[in-house]
Amino acid sequence: MTKIHYSVLFMAMAAVFSLSSCAGDKEHSAEGTVADATMNGMSIDTGSDTVFVSTMYSDPDKVPGVLIGDSVAVKYVMKDTDGVTVPMVVSLIVIKHSPYYYIQGTWVEPNPIDSAQVQGVILGGDGIAVSVGMETLLFKDWSMDGGVLLLGYKSIGNGHVFDGTDTLKIDRLDADSLVLSRNGNVVWKFGRGK
Repeated sequence: MTKIHYSVLFMAMAAVFSLSSCAGDKEHSAEGTVADATMNGMSIDTGSDTVFVSTMYSDPDKVPGVLIGDSVAVKYVMKDTDGVTVPMVVSLIVIKHSPYYYIQGTWVEPNPIDSAQVQGVILGGDGIAVSVGMETLLFKDWSMDGGVLLLGYKSIGNGHVFDGTDTLKIDRLDADSLVLSRNGNVVWKFGRGK
């Protein structure tokens, strides 16, 4: 080969390498609602499409955890992982938290029998519910369906033991209060517990 052929070959190889490395480093973005999430990725419903992005090798300081229903904005790059091109998240911002974010935690109200004590429920991130200050009504699990809280329980009061699910409308939910009603009547008026 002549010097010209080597230089043309070198320039062609450099161009291909440059294009392939730039394609992987080009930053893409997506904004929408988290439709599904796992430990290693999430599906984002953008309104016109669903985008799956991986969080497997993401910096946890730049990519916080999310909940289904969170509105998010993500930036990602296409990376080759073991011969497969994967969209890897480089940054994530939660624009608006889902109701799941606010509803998790301890919710209490004064005990109507003894105002020095509180009663209520702990709604865990794993869907487990635990009663607070109630010996005859044992909460077991919870889920949400739109603006409705489904609260599974075991009642052991009055000599009868039975399991059930309470369907409660969420009248108010914010960082400090949770008001639940059934058939238009307020059943629980909780404040955030410690």
